[in-house]
Amino acid sequence: MYTQAFHFFRQVISRLFVVALLSVVATGCCVVPLGGGSFPSLSEDYEEKVLSGEGKDKILVVPIEGVITDEETAGFFGPSEESMVAQVVSHLNRAREDESVKAVILKINSPGGGVTASDIIYREIQEFKKERNIPVVAVFMDIAASGGYYVAMAADRVYAHPTTITGSIGVIFGLLNVKEGLEKIGIKDYSITSGENKAIGSPTREMTEEQRQILQSIINDMYGRFVTVVDQGRPNLNRDRILKLADGRIYTANQAKENGLVDDIGYFDEFVRKTMDLPNYRGSGSDPRLVLYTKSDRKMDNIYQTPGAETSDLNRILRQLVFPGSSAKFYFLWNP
Repeated sequence: MYTQAFHFFRQVISRLFVVALLSVVATGCCVVPLGGGSFPSLSEDYEEKVLSGEGKDKILVVPIEGVITDEETAGFFGPSEESMVAQVVSHLNRAREDESVKAVILKINSPGGGVTASDIIYREIQEFKKERNIPVVAVFMDIAASGGYYVAMAADRVYAHPTTITGSIGVIFGLLNVKEGLEKIGIKDYSITSGENKAIGSPTREMTEEQRQILQSIINDMYGRFVTVVDQGRPNLNRDRILKLADGRIYTANQAKENGLVDDIGYFDEFVRKTMDLPNYRGSGSDPRLVLYTKSDRKMDNIYQTPGAETSDLNRILRQLVFPGSSAKFYFLWNP
């Protein structure tokens, strides 16, 4: 999360970086192409890849990996990847039309993200469950914190790997103040506003106590919604107990199970079998195909591969530098 000031300075640096890159291109040097050498459009259809199994029934794996956002991931010459919200909704829409999909596993490896993005995915999963009446389970990988946990509350069961970190139930609105630092180098904010709270949260103005209370009231309201979602998703816990657990701290898998935040601990193949044992799983065979939808041309043969478009680590870094996201947001996010 960045304040407006940092966002501005990063944009300046980013544009200088772009100029340098274009200069390299103009002189004929080699630059790693963003997006793996191609620029897929948002309208491309997902392909179904079979990871295992040979039966006619399917269990769909829906990856929720990385920061949860409703913003497109931008490429060097424009948008190239759908937002996580758009991807998850596309996967669920396709599964709605495929009667051979008998269950859905949400493979979550996320520190959380935007409040609205997390809530949209949560609701879409709930609506999907109402329409299809098939099991939807959440499987936590390395991290399933804050918004990642929020999304999982729409699932019928919540499973964690032995080394999962989860929890961080809460809301954050990151703010820094650079007023004094800017004044030391001769920069002052002369913004004109229509009211004293119009520039609330500005990094170049001192925050008043009234403004602090306004922002805290918003945080409290969003936090209350988070607690309600957990209350509905974990019927084994009462609200008072959830409030004690939901102070923003993180938990190991063992701690989460002891506190009733997850149902079981194990590994992915075990969770697949547990999914097949749920009452509303109505598969006709013992060897369902484990499938996922992907735009990648790579061979997909195990659940631990990332099914998104092929993009190098360098490309991801360049995208974040050149196309930074919005700075002022409320987050369900664990961001130490």
